[in-house]
Amino acid sequence: MLKLVTLLQNLKAQPRQLTAEEDLFLNELGDELRRANSDAARWRILEREGIHAFDWSDADQDVLDRMTALHRSALN
Repeated sequence: MLKLVTLLQNLKAQPRQLTAEEDLFLNELGDELRRANSDAARWRILEREGIHAFDWSDADQDVLDRMTALHRSALN
């Protein structure tokens, strides 16, 4: 079973095109996140997928800002 953190780490180490399975997984995860009724629910989904364990040190600033805002809203 795929996990978001594993997919991100693999793509970070070796950039490539997504497989059909990975694309389907991301689409289903995106649908689940869109259906979530709050930022806290979205953050719990991302935590389940290991997003908090991913190394964001070299992410673009807009990605960091978005993740930080989502995490803060989930904590409030």
